[in-house]
Amino acid sequence: MNYLLDKFEVFPWNENLDTGIAIIDEQHKKLVSLLNRLATALVRGNPIETNDIFTELTQYAEFHFETEEAIWLEHFGNDSWLSSHQLSHSSFLPKVIELKEGEKNKPQNEIIESIILFLIRWLAFHILDSDKRMALLIQYIDDGLSFDQAKIASDKKMSGSIRVVIETVMQMYDSLSSRTMELMRESHKREQIEKELHKANKQLRKANLRLESLAVTDQLTDLFNRRHFNTIFARELKRAKRDKAPLALIMLDIDHFKKINDHYGHSAGDRALMQISRKLKEICHRPGDFPFRLGGEEFGILAANLDYQGTTEFAEIIRKEMENLHIHNEYSSASRYLTVSIGSITRIPGKTDTVDSFMSVADTRLYQAKELGRNRVVAGD
Repeated sequence: MNYLLDKFEVFPWNENLDTGIAIIDEQHKKLVSLLNRLATALVRGNPIETNDIFTELTQYAEFHFETEEAIWLEHFGNDSWLSSHQLSHSSFLPKVIELKEGEKNKPQNEIIESIILFLIRWLAFHILDSDKRMALLIQYIDDGLSFDQAKIASDKKMSGSIRVVIETVMQMYDSLSSRTMELMRESHKREQIEKELHKANKQLRKANLRLESLAVTDQLTDLFNRRHFNTIFARELKRAKRDKAPLALIMLDIDHFKKINDHYGHSAGDRALMQISRKLKEICHRPGDFPFRLGGEEFGILAANLDYQGTTEFAEIIRKEMENLHIHNEYSSASRYLTVSIGSITRIPGKTDTVDSFMSVADTRLYQAKELGRNRVVAGD
């Protein structure tokens, strides 16, 4: 029976999780191994073994974060990608401790199950999205691209990562299902274990669905990300053509965002991005409004059934609300507070209209707003 439990894995390693950096991949496999051992100890019902493995896992996670950040620091310096990555690392252990300490009234096995589900979700998404993106950048630099070119190439390469996430999650679930069935057939007399495994399967399925949701969300701001933007835009464009209804695209870029990072620090820059994102969610309250973080300090809003006047007024409301956040940017030439420049387009799309054609017009108008002095809206004719 113990042999079968040792074969049971809640998180089977998958080649899609490889970053190509040997030491990072080796440590990721170690973390996954510890996570599987933690789940096995939980099924065995051994609280001492469970606590020992939990301690080993958290300590090894700290060691891994230090190793990984040293590698990223060598290549990324003070770039915002590194600061966002460090922010993700720094939130990891507090969340684990919160789950462990915040539910003391629950049985120990339920607390550990909650932690395991969090670890599966966090680790898989962190590797697939953040670590692989940064590893790709290093690879592109080694291939001869400049840092900025490598960032663009990495973002483009990762545009299909939601497909990889879903494939990996499904492979994880299929592997778990086969092991669960094997365990259930061999241990039909162990009714309690069967019940626990059934419960774990249901919770893991929910965790997998949550992981798919995370794959379309920007980790820092909790807005939809660029990949989901492309998906939603294509869908809404098709709908607008079919219904002969107007579709608006509003693109905004923070004015002199680099000055915030340079003078107030990258943590202040991250806080500004989060404040802006919360405000965009508040403003975009119609069912047909979709806010996105497109990358860096650039955001986009898709708005269905909004005509030219409505789009222009909506864009101006966004501009004013951003400035009214009173986020200090003393070194900006536009205002003492953070401001945004906005370019927009709205029309009933024709047969030849595409996502790229809408983006091109909105982007051109955005940079016209920059050239005209920033902190303004350019909506066109």
